[in-house]
Amino acid sequence: MKSHNYLFIVYIILILLLSSCTLPNSQANETDDLIATITAQALTNSASPAEPTTPPLPTAAPTATTEPTPTIPIVSVSSYTNCRTGPGVVYDKNGDLDIGETAEVVGKNSATGYWIINNKDAAGTCWLWGNYASVLGNTASLQEYSIPPAPPTPLPALSKPDAPKNLKANVTCVLSAGPFSPYDVEVKLTWTDVANNEDGYRILKNGSLLVTLAADSTSYTDNTSLASVIVFPNPTPSHTYEVQAYNSDGKSPKKSKKIQCV
Repeated sequence: MKSHNYLFIVYIILILLLSSCTLPNSQANETDDLIATITAQALTNSASPAEPTTPPLPTAAPTATTEPTPTIPIVSVSSYTNCRTGPGVVYDKNGDLDIGETAEVVGKNSATGYWIINNKDAAGTCWLWGNYASVLGNTASLQEYSIPPAPPTPLPALSKPDAPKNLKANVTCVLSAGPFSPYDVEVKLTWTDVANNEDGYRILKNGSLLVTLAADSTSYTDNTSLASVIVFPNPTPSHTYEVQAYNSDGKSPKKSKKIQCV
C-alpha cells in the first residue's frame, strides 16, 4: 500500500517538473515550492508508523495484604445462634450470637461440636453450637470442657384425676331375726380405674366419708344394715354410695349408686 503512494507522489512531481520548464520564473518558483512541500509531507508520512512497535510494559499487580491472626480465638456466626448452659436444647438458653457479632472463645467440646465462649449477654460463659460458627485463631490449645449434667426434666402440670367408670353394687340382704328386725347388708362396690394420676379413692356413704383407698383401687365391700321395710315402708330404707378419685390438685366427679333391700 505504501509503495503505491510513493509511485503516485513521484508521478505528480515529474508532471510538475515538466510543467515548470515552460512556465515563467514566478510560476516556476511556486511550482518548486509545491514540489518541496509534497516531498516533505511524503517523507513525514513514511517516518511515522501507524502503531507503536514496542508494546507497553505490564502494570504490576497490587500487593495482597493479610490480616494478622488474633492471639485469642474469635468466633462469628453466619446465622443467629442460641448460647446455652450446655450442648443441646435441654439446657437453658442464657445468651445468643447474631450475624456481625463476635465473641472470645475460651474452650471447646470436640465430641459435640460446641464452642465455649465468653457470654456477651450475661456473666460467665455459654455453649455455642458450631454448625454456623467460624473461628479465627489457634484453637489447638483450647481447653476441652466436660459436658455438664443435664437439668432435671420438669414434671408435667398436675390436673384433677378422671372419675371412675362402670360403678356397680352387688347387694346381699339378710333379716337378722324376724320380719320386724333390720337387714344385715353386704354391699360390694366395683368400678373401672381410668385415672393415671390419682393419689387414691374416696368412698362416701350417704354424703359422709366412709373410707379412703389407695391408688389403682377398683373395689370395696361395706357390711352395714337397713331397717325393715315393714317397720319403715315409706320411704324405702336405702344407702347411697359415692366413689371419686383424688390427688393434690383436686377431686374427680363422683360416681354414685343407691342400694335397697326389697
